[in-house]
Amino acid sequence: MNKLVLAALCSALSATPAFATGGMICRTAGAHPIEIAIVISHTAVPSVVSARLTDNGREIPVSVAQSWLEPSELRLDLTDKQALRHEARLRVTAKGRTYDGSLWRLGKRRWVRCREG
Repeated sequence: MNKLVLAALCSALSATPAFATGGMICRTAGAHPIEIAIVISHTAVPSVVSARLTDNGREIPVSVAQSWLEPSELRLDLTDKQALRHEARLRVTAKGRTYDGSLWRLGKRRWVRCREG
């Protein structure tokens, strides 16, 4: 009996919450698609950890400048790696299982849809 109590106590003391990551893929429609792949941490406060920007098949190196993540809305600003130039701004709201909204890149606004991925 003592071994069972000791094992239960050790298990309870060593248990920690499982923090995981997830992601979203956001794509524009049209002839020259833009795609943003986002990695989201699911910790006490969910946040965007990293992002990858592809413009018409060409990968653009970016860093996350700032992000705002709620169940009903996602906002994301991306800069170049040195944070000298603004590369993209994403603003989407939840529409059921997807997020729809706008993506601004190079002075142009485009419609975008994001899905969990």
